[in-house]
Amino acid sequence: MAIDKNGRKCDLNINNDFPVDIHRSEHHRRGTAFECHWHENFEILYFEQGEALIHCNSRPIHVGPGELIVINSNDLHYGENLSSQLVYYVIEFNLSFLHSNQLDLCQTKYVTPLVNNRILFRNQIEHNDELLDEVRHLIAEYYRQDLGYELAVKAYIYRILVLLLRFYGEKTISESEKERQRRTVGRLNPILEYIESHYTEKLSLGELSAMAAMSPHYFCRLFKNLTGKSPTEYINHLRLNRAVLLLRESDLTITEIAVSVGFNDSNYFSRLFKKYKHVSPSRVLK
Repeated sequence: MAIDKNGRKCDLNINNDFPVDIHRSEHHRRGTAFECHWHENFEILYFEQGEALIHCNSRPIHVGPGELIVINSNDLHYGENLSSQLVYYVIEFNLSFLHSNQLDLCQTKYVTPLVNNRILFRNQIEHNDELLDEVRHLIAEYYRQDLGYELAVKAYIYRILVLLLRFYGEKTISESEKERQRRTVGRLNPILEYIESHYTEKLSLGELSAMAAMSPHYFCRLFKNLTGKSPTEYINHLRLNRAVLLLRESDLTITEIAVSVGFNDSNYFSRLFKKYKHVSPSRVLK
């Protein structure tokens, strides 16, 4: 079992040469399960135990055991653990590995639009037994690694995509819409990376909007459309999540923790902490 950059327990990738990565993730503390991010890969989250709140493109989705979350390419998402024990599987792959050298109807009608992110699926999948069976078989094949498991994994992915196409297709986007989405993600991605590296420092709206080469008003509107939070709310979200970890695992005082995560006023920190975490910092302090 390995520990990833978000501090979660997860399995090591079985085969780095295979374009499908499946791993089990486990959390034993309420709070952030994974930080806000996006990627080009297609992803399915299968929840085995516990409850979580998964935010996809600023929309919160409550999930429990036996439910699935589909993450389309470029979907902005982050997760919050609501349980004392959360267990889920992450299935991630690049849809381009479904391409073949033979140009046929399947490729032009389904695979190419999927690869080009022109077909999008609903994020929330609730208790679809047929789809769940396919996902469980996929996970079992991946972990057993019997002879030919790569073929079986690819076959199950095809079967899963067929079910998603039939029952959970949400919309088809044009090339121009896709390009506009890619440009938006591309412009804001460096800003999010900068914020995650410097959130303990003083960050001004003017500084961030200048980095994005936008007016402050336009930057705020675009930022909130993409993340569901204003820049200030997003920065405070990162600071408060870090504060929770320090309250539980460090010997620092509340005032020291407030300063270390970027708050100069410990009283303001405490008020904000209670507002968003629904408990005072002293109740979390170990």
